[in-house]
Amino acid sequence: MTVEIAAIGAQRPFVLEALEKEFKLHKVWDSPDKAAALAPFAGKIRGVISHGMSGLPTEVIEALPNLEICALNGVGLETTDLELARKRGIKVTITPVLYEDVADLAVVLGMSACRRIAEGDRFVRSGKWLAGRMAMGRKFSGKRAGILGLGRIGMQLARRLEGFGMAISYYDPFPKADVPYQACESALALAQNCDILFLAAAGGQGGGHIVTRDMLAALGPTGIFVNIARGWLVDEPAMVELLSSGELGAAGLDVFEREPTVPEALLALDNVVLTPHIASNTEETMQAMGQCVVDNISSWFAGKGALTSVT
Repeated sequence: MTVEIAAIGAQRPFVLEALEKEFKLHKVWDSPDKAAALAPFAGKIRGVISHGMSGLPTEVIEALPNLEICALNGVGLETTDLELARKRGIKVTITPVLYEDVADLAVVLGMSACRRIAEGDRFVRSGKWLAGRMAMGRKFSGKRAGILGLGRIGMQLARRLEGFGMAISYYDPFPKADVPYQACESALALAQNCDILFLAAAGGQGGGHIVTRDMLAALGPTGIFVNIARGWLVDEPAMVELLSSGELGAAGLDVFEREPTVPEALLALDNVVLTPHIASNTEETMQAMGQCVVDNISSWFAGKGALTSVT
């Protein structure tokens, strides 16, 4: 009998095509109420595929009495009820192949904010260069870098920043005993003692801001904030206000609190570099992530177990 699975988060076409060759696939990611959309065949669903932003929420787990595995395309677990998944014995898998790309983009955003790359591009295209040189940027190499969250992405980022001769410090609720970087006693202390603050931490919606107004203000008019984590972890209104007033020097942002909606005020600022949540969005990594989803589902239902499980 063909195993039935459901896609509750959008996937690349090749992922869907590969899975449809082995399984009966129900696509419900566009439904505003996924649990209700799954109801007609809920008892038959043994696996689901999703992504980091959609996750595996409580209501979906409760709607699927025979669910065995959820394969997430991504590494974010903020929207997944891991506690309930563990209690139910549901395997949750991630795609741990994106860390390098995310770290790369963090460097690009930090450097672009320092050297005013996006502003320079607009300056040339608008013809302003014909009237004179644009304002100076700031040096990237040799800065004091602060990394908020020294997990897999944070470690990849730190190794890259070493190549730029940076003094690297970090704050993580779980201090690392075997790293050559300076641990700070708090996130605020980290912000007070760095030139560029990189957010590489995890955290769910509704859990409060990891990056507060006080931290952003501590960076000051020459400080730079880079976010390649989640938009909801930052006090976004305070960030916009401080960037607009010049009390925060610049920012490089790949994520936003209510994406794809971006605060209107940010769009008018020259001291920000904005990208549309593309940290892992390269051809190579998207292929690897999608294949990881397929491989986890296929391996599980072939009786070989999950490949990259977190539960």
